[in-house]
Amino acid sequence: MRMDAQRAPFFVNKLGIQMLPTVIMFIDGIAVDRIVGFDQLGGKEDFPEINLVRALIKGGVLEAKNRKEKGQMKITKNSRKRADSDSDDDY
Repeated sequence: MRMDAQRAPFFVNKLGIQMLPTVIMFIDGIAVDRIVGFDQLGGKEDFPEINLVRALIKGGVLEAKNRKEKGQMKITKNSRKRADSDSDDDY
């Protein structure tokens, strides 16, 4: 759900929102985590989408569908040779 903070002062106050953007994650109607500002997403307004996906996975409201979304890296013996590769297998 998306909400315009200026048009919903009751919710802004009730949820304790002090900075925009704020993403509040709910599971079964209970707030379980939140993302406040852009710091958790890369520190700038134009952040990579994968950062938001990983934060939502970490918050427990999404399930990762691959290693890249989980933020896992595949480390191999020849990792120096593959360092320049853009393959998804590296994640």
